[in-house]
Amino acid sequence: MNTNAPGPWTGRLLGGRYEVREVIGRGGMADVYLGVDARLGRQVALKILKSTLSSDPTFRNRFRLEAMSASKMSHPSIVRVFDAGDEDNGPAGETPPGSTTPYIVMEHVEGHLLSALMRQGKLEERHILKVADGVLTALEVSHRAGIVHRDIKPANIMISGDGTVKVMDFGIARAVSDATGNLEQTTSILGTALYISPEQAKGEEPDTRTDLYSLGVVMYELLAGAPPFTSESPVSIAYKHISEEPRPLREVNPAVSQDVALIVEAAMKKELQERFPTAQAFRAAIEDVAQGRPPKLPAPGARVRIEAAVTGSVPQATVEPEYRTHVEGFEIFESRGIKQQSVPTLAIGMGSVLAMLFVIGVVLWVFTLNPSTTATTAAPAVPALINQTEGVATQTISALGLTPDVEYEANAAVPEGIVIETFPEEGTRVAPGEPVRIVVSSGIARFDLPDVRNIDIADARVLLEERGLVVESIVDTYSPSLEEGLVMATTPQPDTPVRPGDAITITVSNGKVLIPNVVGLTVGEANPFLTGPSMQLSVRLEIATDCIGQTVRSQSLPPGEHPQRSEITLTYCGAVAPEDPAASG
Repeated sequence: MNTNAPGPWTGRLLGGRYEVREVIGRGGMADVYLGVDARLGRQVALKILKSTLSSDPTFRNRFRLEAMSASKMSHPSIVRVFDAGDEDNGPAGETPPGSTTPYIVMEHVEGHLLSALMRQGKLEERHILKVADGVLTALEVSHRAGIVHRDIKPANIMISGDGTVKVMDFGIARAVSDATGNLEQTTSILGTALYISPEQAKGEEPDTRTDLYSLGVVMYELLAGAPPFTSESPVSIAYKHISEEPRPLREVNPAVSQDVALIVEAAMKKELQERFPTAQAFRAAIEDVAQGRPPKLPAPGARVRIEAAVTGSVPQATVEPEYRTHVEGFEIFESRGIKQQSVPTLAIGMGSVLAMLFVIGVVLWVFTLNPSTTATTAAPAVPALINQTEGVATQTISALGLTPDVEYEANAAVPEGIVIETFPEEGTRVAPGEPVRIVVSSGIARFDLPDVRNIDIADARVLLEERGLVVESIVDTYSPSLEEGLVMATTPQPDTPVRPGDAITITVSNGKVLIPNVVGLTVGEANPFLTGPSMQLSVRLEIATDCIGQTVRSQSLPPGEHPQRSEITLTYCGAVAPEDPAASG
């Protein structure tokens, strides 16, 4: 993603605070620069809108307000929006003299855009499920906050250096779509035609299931190596999303597992009611596949499943060698990005071979026995399975004609996924078909994360650290009511199962609100942004009699940080329009 090249804005200081450095990304609607927040001394990403979008004052207002709305979300799977503003007098040749250019200040993430990784080669199915799981985690957060992304696509999905999947540009798509006039113009700016939902293509109001459709299209492209619909015209592609069915995924790539194909098919249903109802339901279906369970689909009775032979916490790759081409950037998944809760591919393969050799040896041994001894020794003996992985143990027991019965037990001394003991014990002969209980370590015992909301950050830190948890970061944000220093939220959320050593992020109130610029909006449009639950300001109105239109002409508090429950005065145009002499005659 990094181009390390200067751009027209390089060297500028936006808002008297953000130093603009080199370009690190280019898109259809904006360029992204590396920046430095001079006030906090941290690196940020600066998204500066192109002049084609910055000339409309209505767009500038909506863009800023949508960015502020997105900034209220705090989650490791979401690229944070810290600030937004307008910069006067852009670079010569880039913007008209005297114009203003909107920009947003975002979290700077070291990593790779999914769109860039896709250009380097096809990805393994397990990597694709990891990406989808991360995107759905972000969508769960945004949908609970009432925000529909509207523009899920590979260019808005980032893979960070530690394997975390992050989604960016929440709320930005809405600001652009509200300010652009037609489908062809919108898609040319956003590049969404390949991933647009049928309801968006028809001009209908999207809801949370719109994002799930777009993610299904992204998964289809990752698995098939090409988008489901293509054409020379964005309008033609959009029409295909409305009227045509995609080519079956397993027909395009037979290596795709049946369950994953069914999940993608469910996400890409034309009708909203036939898709997954929520991001949680979509993510649960992926988790089912990862854990070797049949996925719970929106209409399971209408589908036929094909059971997989071997399962694990992450589906094993069943693709051809050329499909597993090494992709630079995805090596992060191999070490940290995908948590193998059961057995790695190599271990499963070796376990299968050893189990088969064991069975062959048993058969040959049985057939070399004298008839008089065969009857008493035909029952297989439980082999030594302690310290083996769960996958190897269950396959070995199954290969002996016995029934593995796995149960989990917390054990801080034995790594997660390793066999602690078996019942019956090693060497005991068991009749074919009988169960063998395999006790597997689930690692350190888990407990529910304490609820530390509404208490002081110092007390919250002590409470969490006493339980062995690690306070990884403290993020301060705006709150309309909580006093400065009180905890607003934690990631993970309260009552989530955790264990000692897990990292916790705490969001703390800074005792302030971030007041937007509502000049140019009507009083009716401006008032909800100032008096709503995220602001709770006291608004006074003053009428200016020298202008008409009911639009806000000035505000007593400038845009930016202000104490909670501040009073703001809006001066708005309230003069009566002069009577048209021609009409009265």
